[in-house]
Amino acid sequence: MLTAYDYRFPVDRLVRRFKFSADLAAGAYLGQALARAAADAATPDLLVASPVSAARLRERGLNPALVLARQAGRRLGIPVDAGAVAKVRHTPPQAGLDRAGRRRNLQGAFAVRRRLDGLRVAVVDDVMTTGATLAALAGELKLAGAARVSGWVVARTPEPPRED
Repeated sequence: MLTAYDYRFPVDRLVRRFKFSADLAAGAYLGQALARAAADAATPDLLVASPVSAARLRERGLNPALVLARQAGRRLGIPVDAGAVAKVRHTPPQAGLDRAGRRRNLQGAFAVRRRLDGLRVAVVDDVMTTGATLAALAGELKLAGAARVSGWVVARTPEPPRED
């Protein structure tokens, strides 16, 4: 898992501004930060964005993960396939769901639209909380032949402190 930031102030506000207000300048900054974080990582053959449903795309006007993938791909010279993965079932937002609820919410939500035989694929997303979205996508990508799947996220929600 590659991540540029922890999801906390001020990054949380910047991500929300990008995601919910379609602030493309914020998206460009975050995509560049992701590219910087990935500069020394193993280079995948292909970047794919965590897809959004048609309803969510209409609502927001953009797929934040695709904006980030294109920024990072352009800076790192890695191709981005915007159509490789589709969200074929609209799901309620993941926010507020526990780990098991997030997994259930995503069952059957994604479809891979092409063969990926032997490719190393990185899935780009804006925020990772439990990893349910990335796990669901990785499973589908591996079924389509991907040799290796990694996750690239701009921000990761920090684990809560453990109580002993």
